[in-house]
Amino acid sequence: MQIKKLYIFVVLSCILLLSLVSCATTLQPKPERPQLTPKFTEFKLDTTDIQDDPVFLAIRKDLAGKASILELMRFYMKELEKDASPDSPYLRRLAWLFAKGRPVDLQGHYYGLALVLKKGEHRYGGFLNCLWSATLSEASPWDGKIFEPAIEAELTEYTEGWEKGAVPTFMGINCFKEVWGSVWNVLSTEVLTFWLDLKDAPPAEKEKYGYDKKGGLFVAHRAESVYPGNPGKQVLQLNYRWRNLKNSPPLRYLIDELVEIADGLYLGQLLFATDNILKNYDPACPAAGYKYEHFGYFLLMDDEWNKEKSYLLSPGGTQ
Repeated sequence: MQIKKLYIFVVLSCILLLSLVSCATTLQPKPERPQLTPKFTEFKLDTTDIQDDPVFLAIRKDLAGKASILELMRFYMKELEKDASPDSPYLRRLAWLFAKGRPVDLQGHYYGLALVLKKGEHRYGGFLNCLWSATLSEASPWDGKIFEPAIEAELTEYTEGWEKGAVPTFMGINCFKEVWGSVWNVLSTEVLTFWLDLKDAPPAEKEKYGYDKKGGLFVAHRAESVYPGNPGKQVLQLNYRWRNLKNSPPLRYLIDELVEIADGLYLGQLLFATDNILKNYDPACPAAGYKYEHFGYFLLMDDEWNKEKSYLLSPGGTQ
C-alpha cells in the first residue's frame, strides 16, 4: 500500500511539473525582431570568385524569401532533422560555406546555436541528430562561448610550454543555460554539471548574457584545419585536448574550428579524435594519427544576431 501511494505521489508530481513547465513556456513574451540591415543578408566569405559556383547558387536560391542568413541556417537545421545522412544537400552546403569562410580572431562573449550533430560520414550517423532534435534542439543547454586573450603563464601551464603565444592566442570556456520550460534541458544540464564539472556563472555575467553555468576550457588561435576535408584551410582552432585543461571525455578528444560567414556570424565544426585516444594528447603527433571525424556544425554570433535568433526560436517565430 505504501509503495502504491508513493507511486501515485510520483506520478502526480510529474504531472504537476509538466503543467508548470507548459505554463512557463506559454507565458514567455515574444521578442521583437531586430531591424534587418545588410549585415543580416550579406555573406562575407574568403573569396569573391563564387558567383557562378553551383553550390553558392543553390544557397542563394535557398535564401530567397528568407529575411536573414540566420533564418536560412534555421531552415537547414530543420531539414537536417529529417535527414542528416552524408547524401544530404544541406550538409554539402554547410561544408561549402565553411570551406569559403574567413579565418578570424574572437574576443569576448558570443551566443551559440547547434545546427546538426552526426557521426562522421557513416550512412546512419544522422541518427545522432534525430535523437538531438527529438529532445534538445529547441532548448539546448549549450549557449555559447567566451574568449579572452591568453596570459603567458596560463599558456605555459595549460599547454606544458608548447604554446608560446606567437600568434594571437585566447583562453576560452563554454556557456550553458538552464531552460525551465524544457524537462530535457534541465535534466541534461544537471548531467553536464556533474560530468563536466560546470561552475555557476558570476551573477553579473548571468544578468548580462543569460547563461547559468560555464565549463569546458580550450586554447584558441589560428591554425590549419585538422580535418581531412579542409586541407590547408586556415581556421580559428579551439583545442580542448591539452591534458592540463582537465576536460572529461568526450571534450578531451574535441577540436572546434570556426570561420566567419557573415558580419558577426561564425560557422563552426566539431571534430573528435577517433584513434590514439587512450594516450594523452601529443601536439607533435600529426593530425592524421588521431583520425579526426566530423561530428556536426554550430554557430556563434554577436548580440545583434542573438536578437534574431531569439525571434526565430520563439513560439510563433518564422518556421
